[in-house]
Amino acid sequence: MRKIKQILVVGEFNSDSKIYTYATSFYKAFKKLGYETFQFNCKQNYLKLFGNTHYHLPGALQKFNNYLINHLLIKKVKTINPDLIFFLKAENIYSKTIQTIIVLPKIKNNKNLVVNFYPDNPFVTWNGNSNLNVLNSLPFYDCFLIWSEMLKQPLISVGCKDVYYFPFVYDAEVFERDIRITEKDKSLFSSDVCFVGTWDEEREKWLSKLIFKMSGLNLSIWGNMWDEKLSQNSVLRKHLKGKAIYSDDLLKVFRCSKIVLNFIRKQNMTSHNMRTIEVPASQSFLLTERTKEQAELLFTEGKNIECFANIDELIKKINFYLTNDSQRNKLIDAGFEKVKEYEIQKQLGKFLSYMEKL
Repeated sequence: MRKIKQILVVGEFNSDSKIYTYATSFYKAFKKLGYETFQFNCKQNYLKLFGNTHYHLPGALQKFNNYLINHLLIKKVKTINPDLIFFLKAENIYSKTIQTIIVLPKIKNNKNLVVNFYPDNPFVTWNGNSNLNVLNSLPFYDCFLIWSEMLKQPLISVGCKDVYYFPFVYDAEVFERDIRITEKDKSLFSSDVCFVGTWDEEREKWLSKLIFKMSGLNLSIWGNMWDEKLSQNSVLRKHLKGKAIYSDDLLKVFRCSKIVLNFIRKQNMTSHNMRTIEVPASQSFLLTERTKEQAELLFTEGKNIECFANIDELIKKINFYLTNDSQRNKLIDAGFEKVKEYEIQKQLGKFLSYMEKL
């Protein structure tokens, strides 16, 4: 059995504490589990031009900055020689860099373990979820963590050595914490039904149908690109409340809304997404588009999660839970108890035990 002591987390970090990053939660969780943990920001703007992150740079400069990122990552690995390098997506890391890292031995006959948790669909390249860096790197990871059971076999078929089912997790420090909700907060954030997320065509269709059939519904929409993408005469315009929200404001919206809606994008197939876990973790009521994984594997429909498949079922369940507070609260409590299984430290502890046994 190999003992893991040092871990390098490679992902997107943000110096602004108000902006939540998944990588930060993983970094903190490894430290709490007792590992000596380091971090490397693979989306940092080392050129210090046009903004703070890699994304702000124009094409040619972004390409050069990415070369620097890969070079500095190799240098970081050489310096600290971690037992485990844990990538969080890191789709801008070249496959050549992964190959270089795995042959930088800490001691004779003992290479660095390299794994990746990919929170998007690695096979979806048309919308920026993935790219050739990711696909070309798949055979070189010692283990590839994926959030969907459906993606395990396809990943093995394209050369992954080992694929580990790792559902989306939540950070208890972020989603379970107590926050003070003032009367002003209630006025700003309260609604019967809310949706929090970036605009896309499918989400607009769902919400437009909902308002056409329930014109008096107290619906609030928070997220980026809605104002830009909606037509001027859209029925959803009067329901727009603001841009993307994070941290305390996100929790306030969840907790001040009777129902939080969740739609599963096509690339998530029959699986789940981060909201599946985050909403019940914040002790709020989740009503999510039905998938087999949500309704049967992660939760049990009707017991600790509620789902819908079409607009009529969505309306029926909204009407039921808006008029049955006790049933809604019962499901919130049951969902919160169940979702504790997907707290980040618990899931990472299981994974690290698995890796040490390999």
